[in-house]
Amino acid sequence: MIVRPFKALRPAPEYVKRVQCPPYDVVTEEEAKKYVEDPYSFMNVIRPDVVVKEKEDIYEVAAREFKRLIREKALIRDEKPKFYLYFQTMGKHTQTGLVACVAAEEYPQKIKRHELTRTDKEKERMKHILATRANTGQVFLTYKSVSEIKELLNVKNGKLLYEVKSKNPDVIHRIYSIENEDISKRIVEAFKNVPAFYIADGHHRASASVQVAKELGGNGEWNYFMATIFPHDELQLMGYHRVIRDLNGLSTKEFLDGLRKADFDVVEMPSVIEPKAPHHFGMYLNGKWYELRATNVSEEDPIKRLDVSILQERVLAPLLGIENPRTDSRIDFVGGIRGIPYLQTLVNNEDYVLAFALYPTRIEDVMAVADANLFMPPKSTWFEPKLRSGLLIHTF
Repeated sequence: MIVRPFKALRPAPEYVKRVQCPPYDVVTEEEAKKYVEDPYSFMNVIRPDVVVKEKEDIYEVAAREFKRLIREKALIRDEKPKFYLYFQTMGKHTQTGLVACVAAEEYPQKIKRHELTRTDKEKERMKHILATRANTGQVFLTYKSVSEIKELLNVKNGKLLYEVKSKNPDVIHRIYSIENEDISKRIVEAFKNVPAFYIADGHHRASASVQVAKELGGNGEWNYFMATIFPHDELQLMGYHRVIRDLNGLSTKEFLDGLRKADFDVVEMPSVIEPKAPHHFGMYLNGKWYELRATNVSEEDPIKRLDVSILQERVLAPLLGIENPRTDSRIDFVGGIRGIPYLQTLVNNEDYVLAFALYPTRIEDVMAVADANLFMPPKSTWFEPKLRSGLLIHTF
């Protein structure tokens, strides 16, 4: 695989805590508005929809705010191309990724995807990239772990640039630059032996970056986009849970009988059920927790063996009438970081009648689906911790 260093645009040390912020797509509009109360928050650039005034173009606003942060020296540029390390600690979990530029030409044959992208979202990202002439957010990639590369990406080989902390969840983020050119050359050579990268998060950012490269054409920095690349055995996935607004006209007894007929073992339990293995589900209905175990699972099929597929094909579509979870307003999705007891709260508040707690999708399944050129159902993976925005930016 191709990796190359780049001249990062990054916060001046005295501005870093004010500039850095969550990714644009994990905050609500109200949360984004809170961030942009600070004029130096990078949220002003990545969420121009909360900054824009009447009759203004949101992409022009993004470009304007980006240029302002550069003009006011909140963002500075490194003088020479470098690789960077992104180290994260969340509780007892740690992970270290390489921040580099990857080649647009390697998508999607070698930079592999596991999700379908939406054309409207791709166009939005394209317009943002073209307006700012930058990758303002990172594509989160993984690869099958290699011990030699792990040794090269040890933080001892880098110079600490920043340490910032984020809340909800509590995460320590550290950025290092690799100053040793020999180590940088060894990184380039080592990754040449890696057969593929897999997109963990940022499918639309990746696809939009590739479309930008095609549109601009020729040779230029736009033929590469910024990514943070982690070994697969360091990643942490959490369950991506489902909450449902109604039982599609079924009584509780009819629904439970339907589950059993759909090859689930169903047992009422006295307290919260946290799934402990694949094909093991927690379900909350009418103030009660149930333990569900799916039987007769086809383990050979990389899609059908996924718990999200089992739930969709056996329950959501045939019993609850939710044929398209992407568009059906009767279903919502809850990231695992909120915790399973939160599902009970949602149902008890009467916003929903039913909740399913899912075991995390395995990273090996993500890679198997991508290798087979298949696509997972929507909302299959929740990676945590998330990457902060504004710490490193790739421009062209």
